[in-house]
Amino acid sequence: MSFEYLDTGAMYRASAFLVSASGIDLQDGQAAAAFLSDHSIDVSSKGIFVDGEDISGSIRTAAAGEAASIISAHRPVREYMVSLQRAFGEKHNTVAEGRDMGTVVFPDASLKVYVVADIAIRAWRRLRDLNQDDMDSMVHAVFRRDFRDRNRLESPLRLPPGALWLDGTSMSVNEQVNFVLNHYRGKCGK
Repeated sequence: MSFEYLDTGAMYRASAFLVSASGIDLQDGQAAAAFLSDHSIDVSSKGIFVDGEDISGSIRTAAAGEAASIISAHRPVREYMVSLQRAFGEKHNTVAEGRDMGTVVFPDASLKVYVVADIAIRAWRRLRDLNQDDMDSMVHAVFRRDFRDRNRLESPLRLPPGALWLDGTSMSVNEQVNFVLNHYRGKCGK
């Protein structure tokens, strides 16, 4: 059985990128959702596409992450994005990554994994990904985003019922993948 990867964070980054480029205020959820519904956001193993244009490189910035966290707090934007995510899930065997996958988007998923890591490790990994070196600012940025996502009214970050807890603080990506695969095989018999 093959799976497609759904990076919902990239979808929100793409939506924030698109809305920001239009001049619409990220705080205006109604206007943002109406604007987004006139455009296509597609994710695949080949990249993140907005209206057919690959914007994968443009959305992997700290500013894009911050903008995604702001726009994702709005109910109309979340409703639209969840509809896109569920449509993806209906077409594919899906491995979805995102802060509300097991609670809102796919509450009946075969396996739900709640991944955590020490905030300093997460900040260090993010700095490495962005090729930056301001650890203090990055720790604050990660903390602000987590706080905003846990306290938003729409789809707050929560531990999904029945989720497997994975602390990736001292694990490599491969170790985390193997941990999840072993649990999936044990649970689903595959």
